[in-house]
Amino acid sequence: MSKEVLRMPFSASRFARCLRSFCVVAGLLLVSTNAWALTCSEVRQLTMLYFKLHFSFDKFSDELSRRTLDNFVKAWDPGKLYFYQSDVDEFNKKYSLKLDDMIGGSLDCSAIDEIMNRYTQRFQERNKFVQKAIADKQDFTIDEYLNVDRKNMAYPKTIEEVNERWRKHIKFQLLTLKSSVDNNLDKAREKIKKRYELQVKRQNDLTKDRVYGVFLNAFSTALDPHSSYMPVEELEDFRIRTRLSLEGIGASLSSEDGFTRVASLVKGGAAEKSGLLKINDKIIAVAQDNGEPIDVIDMDLQDVVKKIRGARNTTVKLTVMRDATGGATKVIVPIVREKIQLVDQQASSHVIEVDVTEDGKPKHMKVGLITLPSFYIDFEGRQKRLKNYRSSSNDTREQLKILQDKGVDAVILDLRSNGGGGLDESISTAGLFFGAGPVVQVKGRNNETETYFDPDEGTAYDGPLLVMINRHSASASEIFAGAIQDYNRGIIVGDSHTFGKGTVQNLNDLAPKLGAVKVTVNQFYRASGASTQLKGVASDIVLPSIVDELEVGEKFYDYALPYEEIKTAKYTKFNLIKPFVPELKKRSDVRIAKDTEFVKIRDEIAKYRKNKEDRNRVSLKEKKDEKDKDKKDSDPEDALNDSPDFNLKDDVYLQETVRIAADYIQMVGKKKLDVAAPVLPAVKLALEKDKKKAVSDASAAKDKDAAKNVIEAGKDKEKKDAPAPAAAAPAKK
Repeated sequence: MSKEVLRMPFSASRFARCLRSFCVVAGLLLVSTNAWALTCSEVRQLTMLYFKLHFSFDKFSDELSRRTLDNFVKAWDPGKLYFYQSDVDEFNKKYSLKLDDMIGGSLDCSAIDEIMNRYTQRFQERNKFVQKAIADKQDFTIDEYLNVDRKNMAYPKTIEEVNERWRKHIKFQLLTLKSSVDNNLDKAREKIKKRYELQVKRQNDLTKDRVYGVFLNAFSTALDPHSSYMPVEELEDFRIRTRLSLEGIGASLSSEDGFTRVASLVKGGAAEKSGLLKINDKIIAVAQDNGEPIDVIDMDLQDVVKKIRGARNTTVKLTVMRDATGGATKVIVPIVREKIQLVDQQASSHVIEVDVTEDGKPKHMKVGLITLPSFYIDFEGRQKRLKNYRSSSNDTREQLKILQDKGVDAVILDLRSNGGGGLDESISTAGLFFGAGPVVQVKGRNNETETYFDPDEGTAYDGPLLVMINRHSASASEIFAGAIQDYNRGIIVGDSHTFGKGTVQNLNDLAPKLGAVKVTVNQFYRASGASTQLKGVASDIVLPSIVDELEVGEKFYDYALPYEEIKTAKYTKFNLIKPFVPELKKRSDVRIAKDTEFVKIRDEIAKYRKNKEDRNRVSLKEKKDEKDKDKKDSDPEDALNDSPDFNLKDDVYLQETVRIAADYIQMVGKKKLDVAAPVLPAVKLALEKDKKKAVSDASAAKDKDAAKNVIEAGKDKEKKDAPAPAAAAPAKK
């Protein structure tokens, strides 16, 4: 059994969608191994395993039966495009309160088989209409809309109703795709026709054990949103994310119209270093060393991944189709596999320059930024007691040392969109900033509470600290942010609150070829006794964000566990936040009110709130193409730091957080704040370059227009000076 795992939720229908969808995006981080072999007996055994481990459920109840059935039906038909209402009513009548007796009691999986057989029947019926709808004449000039509110949409009752849904669905796909194929409707039809042919092929290739895997996910997510069944592919993908390394060529792949396309190359990976494989290459065959190439056109993406990945120091030869000026060319690309480090997912740091006025004199400051995409750890490396195994806490400690060596005055830790990771890692990372003490409290299924401490008395950094969060900061991120806030150690800046996931999952490996089960085993609480469940961690200083208007967070999930509080743990608070937050917030609000980018964001928020009725529908009327007036040529000088991937100019939230940090530094140092806002030289320089470029472009355009006017005037003069044309000669007889 692995250590507690904290991550963003695994969708109940994600696996099923991956099996059916023609627009699956995946990569070499998705790993295929030998086919797994689930049977009805194993389905029952695994449900029993969940009950032995789960935080809240210990038996299969009628309520759990109802939830599981609902999830299973939605897994196959999330868009309500296949089943009739009568189908769903029939399923509910027969199985809603009986799945517990069937699966858990008499070892009867006939409900799974019947629902899948009905789905297959409806799939075939719909596919016949789809082919007709693709070929039908389309009128993109009329006002009509596609309803995308699947949650509140009922299942269709008649064949006319379901056909109308599919007609609009196909029309929307054609309208969307047409613009990407030179506005050629026939080409769009061919591409969509090909997509649905592939969808049929994948449906025909569907095996019973995969169907049982979908059912296990429907069951596990009926317990709570974060318990899930992980087939072998998902399990290996998880291992890769936590250890930030894999053995292969280092590329992400996507499936597009039957072709496996190179979506991106991992920085520093074998494919990138070879210089031979290019983004958008279409892989049509794969060979091992000197073996025969195997055709992979129309092959399932995960099977292609399986053939490309392999042990380090072995060679794979890819046959790719590459678009060129004279047409597509076929190229053989040999790549030696190696261990790939996912460096873009590990902690990284930057120094941001800030200018302020202090006592009437200019002063220069440095603010350090650490970006932490997840709380990762190489579990296998730790188990093997490797000396330098990869972990977020080790990497963050290293980045803090680098920043302090550069003389930073404050540190910003960016946890935006950090979906979580290892519990131990969130504890160890928090301890870097306040030393030994309770970080999180954990309650198990027996209602006993255990407090988790960081045992290290020392700190890696004790200066001014700010933590950036958003609604996608979840789980382990919330443990960290909550601890920093409870200790009054740092200022939380960002969206109104974090995601709101306050549960702990254990990953339990199964027998070979069966993958693993991820089960919610605990609920965690902050040192203050408050839970992050549903409510998340609230920001001390909230910045305007459109995401705050969206249904993002634990509270929007079905079957989420409730919020509750427990006793406060004993810990000593710092006095580094509350005295300063009111003034910092006041100054930030003044800046945001004047900032043109934040004004745009506020306008978008207002527009979003106003157009509430239009959110759940999309227009099927074609709009005239408009040139992108705001499109700018890329400027290599836009990179405002020592990393080419870091661009401060386009991140207004980071800019404002840096200004808050500058104010905070002065307040901690008991300096009087100047009325003027802190200045970011890099942003100022970039904006000045943009302004000069705009003036230059305008001047060039003006000169061009002037030159054109001169030419036109010259033409007019020529016309005036030219002799009148002679009368036409009479036609010869």
